[in-house]
Amino acid sequence: MNYEEWIAAIDRVGGTGVRAALVVQCGLEWLLPERLPLRNAVDEALINAQLRGGTSLRITRVLLHNLPAAISDGPGGPAMARSFEQWNHRLAASAVLLQAPSPHIERLIIEGSEAGASVPDMVDVQEGGRWCDAPRTAEVLRIISSPGATTPLTGYDVNLDGPFSDSDPSVHM
Repeated sequence: MNYEEWIAAIDRVGGTGVRAALVVQCGLEWLLPERLPLRNAVDEALINAQLRGGTSLRITRVLLHNLPAAISDGPGGPAMARSFEQWNHRLAASAVLLQAPSPHIERLIIEGSEAGASVPDMVDVQEGGRWCDAPRTAEVLRIISSPGATTPLTGYDVNLDGPFSDSDPSVHM
């Protein structure tokens, strides 16, 4: 996983003429604590592209819904689980807080016995009605459109209540 290559690929999303983008980040390497700067850079670039593109740009991201069971047994398992939880929380929170449309995030459900995702990490853009990497993109879109293969990430998936939220009893006093 190369930082510069990912940033260059993500920069294509904000290009003129791009109407849709597909970003797959299901590799377990994304959850390594040392990958936080790359996760942050990709997240920021996609949010900025969405803000610039508005409703004319459809960004679909595919992330893992759950971690493989074998992760928790490994030496870096707890750190990866924390990264996973923090990343999902941040993405859900940013989607709720954005005034413009946020990137649509699908979470790929994997079986507990699987070692990883069945889709490759990738970035593809649609220009002039055509995907640049049509065969790979078609395969990912087929998988994520299959019933039960994914579930969307929404603000309901994370607890966004803070100390002064509507659920705080002092708000109602």
